[in-house]
Amino acid sequence: MQQLGVVLLSALVWLMHPIAAPAGEPMTIAKLLADPQPYHLKMIAVQGTAHQVQILQDKPGKNPRLDFQCYMVHPPYTFVLADETGFLQISVAARPPCVSQMSPAEAPDVSEGDKVAIEAQITVGHQYSEGADRLTVQALAKGVRKLGN
Repeated sequence: MQQLGVVLLSALVWLMHPIAAPAGEPMTIAKLLADPQPYHLKMIAVQGTAHQVQILQDKPGKNPRLDFQCYMVHPPYTFVLADETGFLQISVAARPPCVSQMSPAEAPDVSEGDKVAIEAQITVGHQYSEGADRLTVQALAKGVRKLGN
């Protein structure tokens, strides 16, 4: 009986995990940007070439630095994903482990010019500018995989 409980709990955790539901076939960036609202808070698959890879860091002096402060080995970063139809800014969250400042940070999972497949959660917002309501599209990568170049 205890084994059945463990199996059921494992299945429940797997089903609730954000990457558990596959994003499906890759869509073009132009299709996403043409009508982003149906994809709000949904997982999608896109692929293309990574450009302008930037590690996100705190600005110096913003927060006091302590010797025991925790730093992520895999810091957050952004990049621009380009396919044959358009461009999309991709954000990648920091991930553990968290170590002391003496440990070096690892490079991002992607480099300039890498061909990548991305599973991302899309967030559609509104930006009011000059009397117009413009949609903004943000993509938070939940999975990044290099493709053969």
